[in-house]
Amino acid sequence: MSRRHPYYDGWEPEPEEQERGPRWLLLALGGILGACLVVACAAGGYFLLQPILAQPTFPAPPVIPTVPGAAETATAAATLNADDPAPPGGTPAPAATVTLPADQGGVTATFVANAPAIDGVLDDWPAGATVSSAHRVYAYSGWDGSEDLHASWRLAWDEGRLYVAVEIDDDVHVQTRDGALIYQGDSVELQIDVNPAAGATRVNPATSQIILSPGDFGDNPPSAARFRGAEDGDLPEAPGHNIEVDAQQTADGYVLEAAVPWSDLNLVPAAGMRLGLALNANDNDSPGNARQEVMMSSEPGRTLTDPSTWGTLILESASN
Repeated sequence: MSRRHPYYDGWEPEPEEQERGPRWLLLALGGILGACLVVACAAGGYFLLQPILAQPTFPAPPVIPTVPGAAETATAAATLNADDPAPPGGTPAPAATVTLPADQGGVTATFVANAPAIDGVLDDWPAGATVSSAHRVYAYSGWDGSEDLHASWRLAWDEGRLYVAVEIDDDVHVQTRDGALIYQGDSVELQIDVNPAAGATRVNPATSQIILSPGDFGDNPPSAARFRGAEDGDLPEAPGHNIEVDAQQTADGYVLEAAVPWSDLNLVPAAGMRLGLALNANDNDSPGNARQEVMMSSEPGRTLTDPSTWGTLILESASN
């Protein structure tokens, strides 16, 4: 028979239970301590082994920056008129291509002993290969998708000038601009790199853009604008050129002729010389709106400020 421990309402154990009490208590305490030790060891082992047993983790891949220039406007003059901003967007800039090596050919310019008259009539031009601007490299975001523009080019040269003849098929003629903004109407342009061997991938003083307008065949006469690359990669207007241009309207569009002095390109030409060249045609089919809606180019990967995408021009010798 037992009585409660004083801790429990004043009862005490029998005398023999008092003798066994301390031993039982020690055994109980020992068991508890042992269990705690086991738990502690297990927990410690878990935390020690967790880095080893856990699934491996890897750092996130670095963020690849977007390529600058993807939203370039199609023409250098696009930034010159804040009241009539350039069309937004444009096609993304493609990967750069290298200038064609000497054994892969390119656009040729025929050497002429007698310079053609710059009058928009091509009957005094020598026979030669033609080059088409068949690749759409820019389209205004509001363009209606009508592809009605075709441009066919011939090039010639002598010691003084580079000659350009282009026949344009276009069902709607719109040109209301002059000066640096002629790209916002029907027009054509040449991008020229006089030092393609340098392998430049941005415009520089060796690169030029020549824009040629046929005018409106009324009060707005044919005209030209010239842009020259700068050391910082900009492409500002270079006024004061000596480019001669004329055009005649046809039933299907117009014929344009131009003569570009080599001095305007800072070049002394020679037979066999290879230059960078892209031949582009601008189209505007919206009377009452001055804007560049579509650009067609001779080079499928052409971009405004990367000369390595402009293709190649070869100056033929007099014997060819």
